[in-house]
Amino acid sequence: MITSVDTNALLALLYDDDYTDKSETELRRAYRDGRVVITSIVYAELSADGHFDSTSELNQFLEDFSIQVTEPSQEALFQAGERFQRYSARRPDGLQCPSCGAKQTVQCEECSEDLAPRQHIAADFIIGGHATANCDALVSFDTAFYETYFPSLTIYPESLPHD
Repeated sequence: MITSVDTNALLALLYDDDYTDKSETELRRAYRDGRVVITSIVYAELSADGHFDSTSELNQFLEDFSIQVTEPSQEALFQAGERFQRYSARRPDGLQCPSCGAKQTVQCEECSEDLAPRQHIAADFIIGGHATANCDALVSFDTAFYETYFPSLTIYPESLPHD
């Protein structure tokens, strides 16, 4: 069994947050069941976080958890692109206040098009495409997103409440 790991599960280990224990438990389970991998996208996101001062520090962290870096296949990248296109088409126009829920439309000063927020980027879809096409499962705490765009994907931990 090959289990891919999302960036948020590894950041939970680095910053001892609410998901640290679940992340550690799932990584141990994944290691017992087979290989544990990340994509180069996750590697780049970890290095962008600022926690590591060098590639050797990041590589040592991954080695400590027996995590290998693998590249997504062309099938994985194609799936990622398809799902990102679907996401972009479904994304609503305008902005919504997180406190009261009021919706507002903001227009670009240059071309007058309505601006829309970007909550997910193509990298999230590459992580999901890689896990779906090249792995057997994904450890992530973004369950609702992956269940929506990659419904056949097995996501751990299984007992997370939906966002």
